[in-house]
Order: sequence, then C-alpha cells, then structure tokens
Amino acid sequence: MGAFLSKHWFKLVTVVLLAVIVGAIISQLNKPEITKFTLNEKAPDFTLENIDGRQVSLNETDGKVRIVYFFFSFCPDVCLPTTFKLSQVQEILQKKKAFGTKTAFYSISFDPERDTRERLQEYSSYYEPDPEAWFFLRGDSEEAMKDLAYQYKVGVQKDKNGNFMHSNVFALIDKQGNLRHFYLVDDDLKPERIANDMIALSNE
Repeated sequence: MGAFLSKHWFKLVTVVLLAVIVGAIISQLNKPEITKFTLNEKAPDFTLENIDGRQVSLNETDGKVRIVYFFFSFCPDVCLPTTFKLSQVQEILQKKKAFGTKTAFYSISFDPERDTRERLQEYSSYYEPDPEAWFFLRGDSEEAMKDLAYQYKVGVQKDKNGNFMHSNVFALIDKQGNLRHFYLVDDDLKPERIANDMIALSNE
C-alpha cells in the first residue's frame, strides 16, 4: 500500500482536487441568485380597505418581507400578467413554507371608483391568493391613491378613456419596513428570483 501511494500520490491528489473543484462549481450553479440590495429607505405606510372590508395597514405585517404592487383591474395589458407572475411567486413561497409566515403581498388599486370591493374580490379570485397574506386593497379616492403610488415612485396618468398609464414595478420591503428594491416587471423577471430575494431578506 505504501509503495502504491508513493508511486501514485500525484494522481490521487489531482483526482481529489478535481473533485473539490467540480463540487464547488456545482454548488455555485445550484446556489440561488440573489439581488444586491442598494436601496434602504423607509417605506410609506398606508391603511386601506381590503376585499373583506377590513382596514389593512403596511406596518401590521412588520416582521415579514413584503411586495407592494400598484395596479387597476380594468387594465388592458400589463396588470393581468403581472398579477399572475405574483401568483407564481406566492406558489414558490408556499412550497418553501415561507408565504404568510415570513412574507406577504399588497396589491393596491389606484382606481377605487371602478375597483369596488366586489370587483376586486372577483379579480383576485382568478389568482387563488392566500387571504391571510395577499391583500387586494382600495382607497377612498383616486387622488389619494395616485399620491400614495407617487410616494412609492410609481407614475400614474389617466388617459382620455378613463384608463391609467402607470409604472409597472414591484416594491420590495424588508421586515423593518424599509424599501430595499424596485423590480421592473417584464418577461425577464423570474418569479424564482423574487422568491429567493424575499427569503434572503427574511433571514437577515
């Protein structure tokens, strides 16, 4: 045995080193991609009407990582697929036992005149939201909702047909109520990336 090791030690060391390198590469490839958070400022609080009639605030979910999304249910283009993407994030977080316990969503309409509670109940039902952690909210007036959207750096402009042109973003808020990131929602934004970011923040 000693003679064998003496003769083949270099090959054995090489094999071990290669195994370590390959293992490190595989581990890196399997490691979830996490956003580098450069933003850290207090998120504006709000208290709005949920589809069950209850008043819901942002700060009541402090201790959880949250997504805030501004939309309107009569949106002819981006809001439906974007809300579906959020439902995909919910599904991933549920599988990881993190939705509701560590994370929550707020979908906020800036069209309270048309987006009644009944309308939002119908709209939300297509996405199978967990009502304990995904809130569909409305305010008292269009102006108040546009002002809140602006506070979240979401631009909103009403067109001649009564619809809204708006920034299509997710605001990511940490457990302490600080804005940490804005996701520009497009086809390249993967639900897995958002879920990984939320879990990473929940572990800070």
